[in-house]
Amino acid sequence: MKDKVQMIGKWQADAGFTLIEMIGVLAVIAILVALLLPKVFEIMAESKANSLVGAMRTYETAIIDYYADIGSIRPLNVAGSPATELSGDSFVVRSLPARLTLDQSDPLNTGANSWSKFKGPYLSKISSDSPPGLGTKMYMPARGPVAYGTATTASNRGWDFNNDGNSDIPTTASVVYVYFTGISNQDFENVDVILDPGMGATATERQLRGRVKYDTGTNEMMIYLTHQ
Repeated sequence: MKDKVQMIGKWQADAGFTLIEMIGVLAVIAILVALLLPKVFEIMAESKANSLVGAMRTYETAIIDYYADIGSIRPLNVAGSPATELSGDSFVVRSLPARLTLDQSDPLNTGANSWSKFKGPYLSKISSDSPPGLGTKMYMPARGPVAYGTATTASNRGWDFNNDGNSDIPTTASVVYVYFTGISNQDFENVDVILDPGMGATATERQLRGRVKYDTGTNEMMIYLTHQ
């Protein structure tokens, strides 16, 4: 009888985990999740940054093609003349992003002046409400920069390409840039390391120099695309 009791006890022990063993397994799983979860979020953030950078290259190509046809990087007005439109909002029909997605057969294309050279669409889609990868809003203005040699700030229209802290865009040029709202500092760092490697010796300099700038006060990021 004693042997039978011992055999039953052994069978019960072999049949599954004890409470202590289950607690141990759950503790190990919790530790692994705590270790792996930050890496998962990091990979996701880097993927979003890469998506944004890829979109910037697509936008650059579209603007180059537009310029090759029109001879200007500013959006055309109704009369077919390049004009300034300050918002850069894709939902404003006179904005550059709206013009880049306009079909050549659109009734707006009257054939007058530079409209006769318009061969759009140059982009399949772009939406200020749907930034590619990061941010809450995105705008693409085409307008004049600050004076050449002006110290670059987080919000002015100046970009420093030679790492001296001053804008390198000619005063009389037109510049196309994209700015994003709702960008964290880490989001900026993930984009900056791709587009501006080696630019700026400190965190503050990285935020003000190169193609990508970041305003810590407004959580806005500005990316230079091209100038004419």
